Formats: sequence, C-alpha cells, structure tokens
Amino acid sequence: MITKFGKRLITSYLANGLNFNKKDLAIGIGSTAVTANDSDMEFEFYRSGVFLGSTDIQTSTSTGQTTYSVVYKTTLPTDVEGVITEIGLFPTTNLSNTDYSSRYISSFEDVTLWADSSGNQPTKVTVPTPKIGSSYFQITASAGQTKYYSLATAFDMSGYGINDKISIAFNQRDANLDYVYVKFYSSTTAYKEIRFAGNSFIGNRILKASMDSVFNSIYSSVDPVDFSSIIKIEVGAKAKTSACTVLLDGLKIDDNNTYNSQYGLISRSVLTDPIVKKLGVEMDIEYKINLGFL
Repeated sequence: MITKFGKRLITSYLANGLNFNKKDLAIGIGSTAVTANDSDMEFEFYRSGVFLGSTDIQTSTSTGQTTYSVVYKTTLPTDVEGVITEIGLFPTTNLSNTDYSSRYISSFEDVTLWADSSGNQPTKVTVPTPKIGSSYFQITASAGQTKYYSLATAFDMSGYGINDKISIAFNQRDANLDYVYVKFYSSTTAYKEIRFAGNSFIGNRILKASMDSVFNSIYSSVDPVDFSSIIKIEVGAKAKTSACTVLLDGLKIDDNNTYNSQYGLISRSVLTDPIVKKLGVEMDIEYKINLGFL
C-alpha cells in the first residue's frame, strides 16, 4: 500500500518540488495490518539503499486492462540475519534524520556485553527461531521475583521527546510474566523505568510505549536523571506467582518528535509468507508497487 505520506511525496515529485532519486528498502519483523496512515514500520531492523528501479507495465489479454507498477531492488549483505515479515520504502534523504533519529539500542545477540548482579551473562537461545539475528537473550525469573541484566554503555536520550516511541520485541514463553522492564541510569542511583505488561499470550510480541512514559515514569528513582548521559541500561522481567521465561529479541527508539510527513514511509507491505534471511549469504529483495492507475 502507498501511504498518505507516499502520495504527498509522489505529488511533490511530479510538481518538481522534491528530489526522489535515492530510496531505501527497510525490512522488519512487524505483522500489524497495513493502513494508509502508516508513518513507519512496526519494528524495522535493517535498511538498505535501492540500487535498481524499473517499471512493470502489463496488459491483460482477457480484459484489456493495463496495470502500471514500479519495482525496486536492493541487496541485503551477508551479516544481516532475521525473519522478514514487513518491508517498507523510504526516501534516503530523510529530514527527520537528526542526531536523535531512530536508534537501535540492542539486538540482544552479544550476551557478553550483559551481566546480572553477580557478573553472570544471560543464556543464548536459538529455539524457537529468533526474528532478529541468530539467537535470543533469555531471562528467567523465579516465582514472584525479578531477574535483570545490565549493559554499561553511553547513551544520549536528551534529544528525544514525548512523541517518540520505545519498542521492544520479545518471545513470551508462558503466561506467568507480570512485566518486562527497561531502566536507563545516569548514575548508580538515578534511573527511569518503563514497564511492558505481560498477558496470557505465548509467542512473539512487539510492544511500544511513548517516551513520555519514560520521562514521567512512576517507577523511577527519586534522584533526578540526566538524559544526556545515560551510563547503563538494564533489562529485566518480573514473574507472577510462578516462574516465567522471556526471550528478548530487540530494543529500539523511534524518532517521531521531528517527523516530517513529506519524507516518511512511502509504502509498506506485510508479507503473507515470511522471508528468512540467513547469515553468511547475500540476498536480493525486490519490492513491487502497483500504482493503481485506471
């Protein structure tokens, strides 16, 4: 589907008011239905420049009706791995790309970067099949308890606003999850915490929350947080009355605060049959858009 933002871009392009020479194809793991109001992917994990664009014009011999389509092609490199369930087309020149544009915080693949309070690393899990990369990051919390792992990292959140979103992708293995949480520390005692509630669902989930929920979190410390100098990120899970297991897949921040509708998502498609991109091999992706001319 061509989004309303894509229609604006095409209109501006035809009026010679916009450069539309460079485009990107984005791949993601989202599955929500496509609408004309989509402004972004549900959960993008890689973007690659289009190197070939072509037309596909066909006339039916039975009906005489002609269809007009454009086809865009890109190559995913050898180091990209995941299960692709959504594809989107974007302009390469994106005016929303500031120093605080959408950022991937972690794909949770390198467990050596994370440690619990005793210095132990989380367990890598490869079954079920991860949506992003080759492995999940496992968190198992005992009944009524919280289990967490921390990542020591410098991260600047000062440029994000209340309209931006934080997204987490994970696999809920049982119905005993109370919530998954993320904490952002600017000192050993100052942190902001965001919680994503569990439910009875078992399987892959993508949850989003506004950054306003982070800035004004009721679960945060009493010490003031300096968002320009986050020094540690903590992720964890709390179990209900029985133990729970959660497999983390991805964590990112989406920049909506400086969003420019004329340079947003042009088109998005959710795939009926997922595409599995394996590690170590290149893969060509072709994305076809029917322009719907009568």
